[in-house]
Amino acid sequence: MFEQITGKNPAGIALSPIDDSGFVEPVKAAMGRKIPIVTFASNTSTGKVAFVTSDNVKEGQFAARTLGQALGGKGKVMVTRNTQSNHQLRVNTFIETIKAEFPGIQVVAEILTQQDNNKAYSGVMSTAQKHPDLGAVFSPEGPSGRGAAQAAVELGGKIKVLTCDMDAAILEMIEKGQMFGSIQPNAYTQGYLSMMILYLTKNQMLDPLNGTAAMGQFVVNLPYVDNGLDLIDQNNAKYFYTNKWLAKRKAQAFKPW
Repeated sequence: MFEQITGKNPAGIALSPIDDSGFVEPVKAAMGRKIPIVTFASNTSTGKVAFVTSDNVKEGQFAARTLGQALGGKGKVMVTRNTQSNHQLRVNTFIETIKAEFPGIQVVAEILTQQDNNKAYSGVMSTAQKHPDLGAVFSPEGPSGRGAAQAAVELGGKIKVLTCDMDAAILEMIEKGQMFGSIQPNAYTQGYLSMMILYLTKNQMLDPLNGTAAMGQFVVNLPYVDNGLDLIDQNNAKYFYTNKWLAKRKAQAFKPW
């Protein structure tokens, strides 16, 4: 699919690779043909003019501290996992921070869900059987977060589920108190900045004080652009519905929720 797109010689490509290893050579080839690539959310190890993302290390740390404090510094937590690189970074950092800053909290399970809500549901159910005092779940993405929260509801609603990203189902669960919260990497800013960087690159609107242009290289080189993050909880969930946001902007760019 990526090669088909580059074959059309686009003005630029915004890319979020699930598995970066499969994109190293294709991205390098596209950049060699002067097609600018901006990666967002997840990255490639080579070739792009910019990488726009939230700081996944900070997200993992923030998630650990949020749940650690909510649990009063003691108890049991579990995490869900998948193979997407930025999600792995969130989970790894979460576990490292819990171990370093909350010695009274145990990470009792790491469940591979591959962003499948059913696997997350089953994983929480089975973990809760082994650990009836399970206090919290951290999921680095939305589908697993929804599945974990559904399990938590059926188990009595005492397990705090913190996820990342958002959709209507997640927002509704948060508003109803069925999910503890969600860390939302500012998706609007992420997409906006990705497109703006491509626009600036294509239209040669930057003239940096270096020799990149003379050497035939892309003048834009932004290894890391932080798009920020928000914590969604019961107090502010109502502000994150896209239908309300689009109505405010008098826009209809996609199917809202």
